[in-house]
Amino acid sequence: MARLPWRNFAVLLLCAAVGSIGDDAVDLEDEVQHLSLIQVTAHFNISTLKERAEDMLSVFKEDAAKAAQAVTRGKPKQGPNDKKGSEVYQEQLGLKKNSGGDVETLRTSFVFNMLLIITYLGLFALLQHFQPIVYLNNSQRGRTPPPRESYYGFCLSLDQIQDYAGLDGALLVEFCHLGMRICLYLGVPLALLCLPAYFWLGKHPSQDDSQCSRTVHHTPRSSLDLFSIASLRCNQTMRWFLALFVWFVVYLVQSMLWDAQKRFVQMRIAWLQQRPKPQSSTILVSNIPPRYRSDKKLKDYFERLFPDGTIERVYIVKHLETLMSLLHDFDDAEQKLHESHYEWLQHDQDPDQRPKMMLTTEGEPVDSIEHFTRLVEHLTRLIELERSQIHSADSFTQESLSGASGFVTFKASRDAEMALRLRLEPEGHLFTMQYAPAPRDVAYGDLLTTPGQRQLSHMVGYMLILAVFILFFPLIGLTSSIINLENLEAVGFIKQILNGSGWLQSVLEGVFATLLLALFMGILPTTLSFIIDKTFTLTSSAESQLYLQEWYYWFQVIFVLLVTAIGTSLWQRFNDVLASPKGVLFDLAGNLPNTSTFYMNYVILQWSVSVLNVLRYQNLVKFMAWNTICDETRAKQKSEPEDPDYYGVGSRSARLSLVLAIGLVFSLLSPLVLVMVFVFFLVNRAVFSYLLVFAEELKPDLGGKFWALQLRHVHLVLPIFVLVMSGCIWMEPYGGPGMLALLSLGIWAYEYSRWSDILWETLPFRAVVEGAEQCISHPSEEVYMQEELTRHLNTKLPPATKAG
Repeated sequence: MARLPWRNFAVLLLCAAVGSIGDDAVDLEDEVQHLSLIQVTAHFNISTLKERAEDMLSVFKEDAAKAAQAVTRGKPKQGPNDKKGSEVYQEQLGLKKNSGGDVETLRTSFVFNMLLIITYLGLFALLQHFQPIVYLNNSQRGRTPPPRESYYGFCLSLDQIQDYAGLDGALLVEFCHLGMRICLYLGVPLALLCLPAYFWLGKHPSQDDSQCSRTVHHTPRSSLDLFSIASLRCNQTMRWFLALFVWFVVYLVQSMLWDAQKRFVQMRIAWLQQRPKPQSSTILVSNIPPRYRSDKKLKDYFERLFPDGTIERVYIVKHLETLMSLLHDFDDAEQKLHESHYEWLQHDQDPDQRPKMMLTTEGEPVDSIEHFTRLVEHLTRLIELERSQIHSADSFTQESLSGASGFVTFKASRDAEMALRLRLEPEGHLFTMQYAPAPRDVAYGDLLTTPGQRQLSHMVGYMLILAVFILFFPLIGLTSSIINLENLEAVGFIKQILNGSGWLQSVLEGVFATLLLALFMGILPTTLSFIIDKTFTLTSSAESQLYLQEWYYWFQVIFVLLVTAIGTSLWQRFNDVLASPKGVLFDLAGNLPNTSTFYMNYVILQWSVSVLNVLRYQNLVKFMAWNTICDETRAKQKSEPEDPDYYGVGSRSARLSLVLAIGLVFSLLSPLVLVMVFVFFLVNRAVFSYLLVFAEELKPDLGGKFWALQLRHVHLVLPIFVLVMSGCIWMEPYGGPGMLALLSLGIWAYEYSRWSDILWETLPFRAVVEGAEQCISHPSEEVYMQEELTRHLNTKLPPATKAG
């Protein structure tokens, strides 16, 4: 399905409505437009830009010619559209320094987002009543209890959520619990100790700035700054107390992460023990030598190593291009047959109203139902013939079809676990073994690549991702010189229209003010996901979400949290850090505290953006569109799942981690941020409990790998917090309290190194034995074989019911 551009315009209309609040809300209107488009715009439809491609190309050529002439004469003066990419980005992000109107801005932002939340919940109440198949499908199918019994999942326990949504879904909710606990355990002592101290110091400065030996200078700019580190000024005693608070924050957060990880390990062990067969008794074997690349030869090899009937079955991944092409044609024909029959049902199956179609431009129309019925039957015969030839192929033919990876299924899970810990050959790269993913989630296409192809494609993938990071600012700067209101006004009749309509010009200014950011941030998850899918070889489709979580999180940390410290170029900033590492302290400390109000507004906006997810409007629109040509059951299948690039567990985990990172970095700079972050996680706990349990389809489960990556991300953001605080309280000539705070990185490094001692990815052998004794694992009907060879060919026509 095409991306829905009306999503962007709906947000713009909501933002424009803020103008009715009053003149004091003008700045907030811009910020809401900026921030809404960042998070709400998951995908941006660029098809509308094609209509102006020729005009913009000519404008770009003129700008390039002018720039070339200016270079020969000397450096040109910077015009309004000649700003650096980072400056354009910060303007479109709405990133502003603290000012005197921050209290009113924050108040209006709170009111506006609460109104949005109430509106979204009202729409949800109506939509889930009229379209329960989109919003309460799991409950309707009997997979989950009625939603009102648990207040739409809010009162469900973690174990209950795991039963309905899997371990990954339960841990997404548990991370919200962890975020709330961190905010609570940090927020209470900081509110009791730091906030009164900041306020008193702001009202009673202890020393004149000219006599202060600090390196970074901050001055309160608003009443909100009286509750932040900007009130510190030159008080040396408070700086030493803040250095101790840095140690307190680092120790407390790492202790909570350690406790959370230990609880997770127990859940992970239980999950590994309870995996159904054959997954629990199967290993994935990669880099199989050519002489063993057939089902029989590989089975003989393992039976020699594991005798006495230990091996149950073996399957080598095969090249099935011909069969895949036939199945693709079958799917198209079967869908056309379904649509034709459904169209006839809408005419009460009147023999005179049977749908017709043209096979050629000059031929007679034919009965479309009969045509596609014969085509489906013909393709079914071809598919079955191709399957039988593959199954009956001799060893020589199998070797030509087989790849270098396969699945070995043991009769007992204990034997599979023991095999995982062995090295079968002297060459360590041969017969590499790992846990097998769920049978329905295996990425068979990626398993067919050779080791050399994998290394080359991974290298290309890393280079492309690096290019996205480095070229982000330059691309924004270049595009802003092309796509702007001034270039649009160069068209004569458009200029006349704009001059005669002040409100239209204001609306367009708002659109162009956020257009680039909506475009780049909207397609960012899709861009990263595209690079990952095309260049990284994965064992399962769900694994791509892990890569997306990793890179998406760090992109947001750099270009949202640390954007003020980057300067004009990410590459140049990297070189500056290598040349002067100490400068990082003062750059971060000099910029981040002055933008605390912006990040408060940022987190507040995420409340309404999170609640917006319960509307599932993309799935609703797709369902209603498909339901015009299909029955409800097939329309529901076609409308699911939600877009994995933005709504997948990897993207969601990255965004949750980012907000917690904001809370930690600003916990001592402006403790009020922790209140906003606490509410954010409370809202998301309710949203995910509903979505994962009652609305969304059950996803393949990786058993907590997303959770483990989230905790690692939280660990790695603590050094940023330490660096910022060290710079803020640094005193010349040797640092003083800043150096004391910086030494807390020692305890951080020690605690972080302890994580390597925790075995969570595989089962400890004690748990293997206990699981075998208790027979925890239960069999399933799934097998490790490519879907093309096992899939049932469905030719069932829709039931004889009419639409509506």
